[in-house]
Amino acid sequence: MKFKDIKYLEKHDILNQVFLIFLSFLAIIFHSKVNYWYAIPVVNLVFAVIIFKIVSAFEQKQFEEKYKHTFLKFLRFWYPVFMISFTFKEIYYLMIGITGNLIDVKLITIDRNIFGLNPTQFLSGFANPVLTEFLQIIYTLFYLMPLIFSLELFLWHRYEEFKYNAFIIFLGFYISFIGYLLFPAIGPRFTLHNFESINSELPGIFLADWLRDIVNFGESIPKNSLTPDVFAQRDAFPSGHTILIVLVVFMSRKFKSNSFYFYLPYSILMLFSTIYLRYHYVIDIIAGLVFAVVVIIIAQVLYRKDSEKLYPKNNSP
Repeated sequence: MKFKDIKYLEKHDILNQVFLIFLSFLAIIFHSKVNYWYAIPVVNLVFAVIIFKIVSAFEQKQFEEKYKHTFLKFLRFWYPVFMISFTFKEIYYLMIGITGNLIDVKLITIDRNIFGLNPTQFLSGFANPVLTEFLQIIYTLFYLMPLIFSLELFLWHRYEEFKYNAFIIFLGFYISFIGYLLFPAIGPRFTLHNFESINSELPGIFLADWLRDIVNFGESIPKNSLTPDVFAQRDAFPSGHTILIVLVVFMSRKFKSNSFYFYLPYSILMLFSTIYLRYHYVIDIIAGLVFAVVVIIIAQVLYRKDSEKLYPKNNSP
């Protein structure tokens, strides 16, 4: 690894490396509370070096070479997908050890002060199997939306825009991860409702229960656990779903993509689904909107000099 090759790291690459360093320092600082804490800095260092070598090897290629479909090109552009999944689980491992008391009671109080009631309980009175099925599909599809938009840019060979997209997605995810550490909360399905009764209280038609199991598995909740709240991710506040879908809508508009007319109505339905399905308090959504605006402002400032790259004259449809 040659230090001079650091010049090939772009903004989203640097952001990812900095976040790996941040997680490593957390493990070291709170080593007394984190089991096998020493593995985190070692693993993060390995990934940091691998990413550095992938990026520098690809970016040194000639312009024509970069357009060829190679495994190195795949790794260079798509490693963020793995890193987001990896750091999400690493944050979970850290927060189980170092986070203090949950703040759900405070979030519930804020919602009650705003609305005079608990929104998730209020919406339970309008539960309908068809609506539940539809909204559970909408909610679960969220996990594909950043991927779909990224693939859209990649297939159009809009690589500079793809990198901007990677930066803003990284920043959105990583800011939400830090939020989970600072404001741990598990959400209304555990606090205001009986988690074990959700399938009977909010029944779907064909897919709802199965999709819930997929979401629960992704959030480290064992099936049929007697204490699901113990295993649950502390990821209610701010709403990562809100942050990321707002960013996708923003980027689809910024890059003049026709998919904006899909993402905009989808985002509205998805935000509603997070409340109806009891994943979030309304204040989580509000905070998510604020965080999304902060991410957009940061990205706009950092990429101000790159505006010509982000607005090519011949944009693909």
